[in-house]
Amino acid sequence: MYQVFVVEDELLIRQHIRKNIEAMDGLFACCGEASDGEMALSIIQDLMPDILITDIRMPFLDGFGLIRHAKAIMPWLKVMIISGFDDFEYARTAITLGANAYLLKPVSTVDLRRELQKLAAEIDQDRNSPGIPDGFNESEVDQALRQHYMQQLVHGGVTTTSLLDKANALKLDILRAHYRLALFSFDDVDFRISGFGERITSLLHSQQVTLYEYSNMQLTVFFCDNDLNAMTDGIYRLIGIVRHELGELCPVITVVVSGAVNRLSRIADAHRTAADLLNKAKLVSAGQVIDADDAAQLAAVYIDFNEPFGAAFRQRMMKASADEVEAILDAALSGPNGQQFSSVLMRYYALLEIMKTAVQMIRSADGEQDEKDIAARLYSECDINLASCEREAFRPAALKLMQLAVNARQERSQTGKHYHVINRAVAYVQEHFNDPNITLISVAEDVGMSTAHFSTVFSQNMGKPFISYLTALRIEKAKELLATTDRKLAEIAMEIGYNEPNYFSHVFKKSEGMTPKEYRNQARGEHQ
Repeated sequence: MYQVFVVEDELLIRQHIRKNIEAMDGLFACCGEASDGEMALSIIQDLMPDILITDIRMPFLDGFGLIRHAKAIMPWLKVMIISGFDDFEYARTAITLGANAYLLKPVSTVDLRRELQKLAAEIDQDRNSPGIPDGFNESEVDQALRQHYMQQLVHGGVTTTSLLDKANALKLDILRAHYRLALFSFDDVDFRISGFGERITSLLHSQQVTLYEYSNMQLTVFFCDNDLNAMTDGIYRLIGIVRHELGELCPVITVVVSGAVNRLSRIADAHRTAADLLNKAKLVSAGQVIDADDAAQLAAVYIDFNEPFGAAFRQRMMKASADEVEAILDAALSGPNGQQFSSVLMRYYALLEIMKTAVQMIRSADGEQDEKDIAARLYSECDINLASCEREAFRPAALKLMQLAVNARQERSQTGKHYHVINRAVAYVQEHFNDPNITLISVAEDVGMSTAHFSTVFSQNMGKPFISYLTALRIEKAKELLATTDRKLAEIAMEIGYNEPNYFSHVFKKSEGMTPKEYRNQARGEHQ
């Protein structure tokens, strides 16, 4: 099957071409499309199509510019131009750039299929007797083919057999016991100095690096070895050289080293994980070198991360006075998990968790504010990026977030006409939450309000519906009993107000993502 990419700014023409391609008995597949050359170029670097169908006159980057850049990346690419201009100069330029076919609009189905079949035949001929395209020397073609192979390796979708066959054809000896990738992001390049990409290529060649991908200011380098420690040493040695040699041109170079894998087919997964980590690292650890294996350990810690700033923390915040905020924060930071905040990523996650609580409290105090606007303001006002990266700035930022939230709630409570009603309702629910007969109706009756009115007032002031508040109280008590006692699930269900153990298990799993039994085992450090 031949992969075809279509670039045309007129939607109807693009749809017509795509439908014709899809109707050609499975011989061709439309792997992607775009409405202008600039958008297309960024996409086809990942898709690596066999055939490019493009218009000439398009916004941002015209067809000629697209062909020029695309051919530089993929010398083997077959190009079909579709144009509304029967102009000799256009045709001559197209031929000069290496276009293989030139069709005039409106494009008929017969002409389109005929030209595609011709291009398919040319592709088959090239594959059977590979040669060097006109205008390119052997070194350029070899490097382009290696870049193409690297993209297939790290983005997946190719069988192991195919990867090995192509590696043999390119004379790449990559069959090893261990594989890793190093991903570089060059985020602050001095563009006054031209040829940054050429500097990278030259540097890699001087270090005898043969398999890499460079595009959009990001570099991915492939490593393989039978000795994992030796390979890792080589990775960090190269990282040091790149940062030293290119630091003058780009002072901010962020690097992520992928986890080690032992199969070619798993390299794409390792790359996907490392690329996601790189995007996050650029926000909170720009300029740092992060090992994905270390990050995996951080992620494992983060599974239990909700304890310091989870539901119990949020409940304390909902009731706290301004004088109590500092003690609540220090209790969370000095607990058993407090040492984890020595990590930049953990500090970032912590601040986001605190910010979520702050947004919820501020939104509850002032229902006219949009949550996204509140979050954007808090993120900037408390400088969460800086507070994540600099440990001494972490606690002041967390404290400021909490104080803003409590102040907003208190200001609302002091001026709100339902302040005493809500306090009475909360006290009633906290005292009677284990009564299976407690309902929105019974609480509304206790505070002397209609059910509908009380439901609205409670949700606006507490930031959640009544049933969600009641369920959260019951689940927190259940977690305490599961972690500290050996009582049966049926007994715990009755203790917190559920007459039916199965329903309790259903509610617990929906809230916590695990069954009560799984939570008890995890809380006690047991393994199922």
